[in-house]
Amino acid sequence: MPSFHKILNLCSGLSKELTDVVFIGGVAVYLHTMKRSLRRVPLETSHDADFMISFADYGILKDEEELTPNSRLGKHQMIVEGVEFDVYVEKLCRLAVPYDEVFANATTIEGIRVASLEHLLVLKLEALEARGHSSKGDKDRRDVAKIGLLLGNKLDYGLVSPYLRESLVELVRKVAKSTIFFELCEHNAHDAKKARTAFSAFSVALDREP
Repeated sequence: MPSFHKILNLCSGLSKELTDVVFIGGVAVYLHTMKRSLRRVPLETSHDADFMISFADYGILKDEEELTPNSRLGKHQMIVEGVEFDVYVEKLCRLAVPYDEVFANATTIEGIRVASLEHLLVLKLEALEARGHSSKGDKDRRDVAKIGLLLGNKLDYGLVSPYLRESLVELVRKVAKSTIFFELCEHNAHDAKKARTAFSAFSVALDREP
């Protein structure tokens, strides 16, 4: 299994080579968490990486790498040096937030372009809704909790409002009531209570936005 350090290096290389790449998923959550350095939001590595890409850069990438389409999931997949990448192409993928919106609001951390926390929240909630009862759903649930803690009271509601269906807001409420914070805080009851309280405040604020 490739090390996470190797995965980050490959992501950095893709960001430099292809100007229209934006990373989403676990790599993006990791980098945002590392940047904020909140004690109650532990770092969690990934075994693969996901990114969105413009149609123009997709043309360049497919000339350099072997990409396998997965029409059922609306994505392409590639393997580089043993690392699996899920590739979501502008206008071809079925993600909730359009590529151009994700790219316009992306930020760069450690040389890697990543989606905004607001857009990551929507994408993670969509993933959780689709696979909430699986092991990947558990990871999505942890990521939603982390994103809420990282955003706190700094949420830009305008970035999420076009995509935030009531069913997704209900998922945030369920995460607030779940046991996920005990896991996040490595079974430290005191830290878990503080994290749950902070996320619950985020959940209420999200629910009250016009």
